Amino acid sequence: MRIVAGKYRHRLINFPQTGNTRPTMDKVREALMSAIGMNIYNRVVLDLFAGSGALGIESLSRGAKCCYFVDNDKTSIKVIKDNISKIGVSEEVHVEFTSYKDFLQRNKDKKFSLLFLDPPYKDDYVYQEVVDFMIKNDMLTSDAIVVCEADKELNECEYFKNYRHYKYGTVHVNIYWR
Repeated sequence: MRIVAGKYRHRLINFPQTGNTRPTMDKVREALMSAIGMNIYNRVVLDLFAGSGALGIESLSRGAKCCYFVDNDKTSIKVIKDNISKIGVSEEVHVEFTSYKDFLQRNKDKKFSLLFLDPPYKDDYVYQEVVDFMIKNDMLTSDAIVVCEADKELNECEYFKNYRHYKYGTVHVNIYWR
């Protein structure tokens, strides 16, 4: 896998060689980042279920201010830390080995402006659960963008004014804007 664009472009990154991780393909990352466009600059990113960290690193490469990488798999956390080190990421990064619920509970005082959600597809309740919690606890900025990768098109969400859906093979990318 490689970083598609920005200051870290063409740099290679690794992904966890486990059955639990489903890396976002280069062409899907490129398309979803293009859909977001210049709205990445200076964002505070939360990459939940981070896996390899590709989405967060891609955001940093394109000008995000900082990124929180969260995963509950030790192998994924090691790969994320290795990728950040190998690329030489200079932005502020936070890597946490914890569950998404624990992270959200402990970080209610933080605000995020770009959220990547890519949980295991079988756990499709997680999308709504995370967004509900973050809205209830005022953890999303007024101009927040939420990107959900799933195996199906997700419903529009009452909290967001704008919604776009893209399909790349069997991968569905659902983007919500406040």
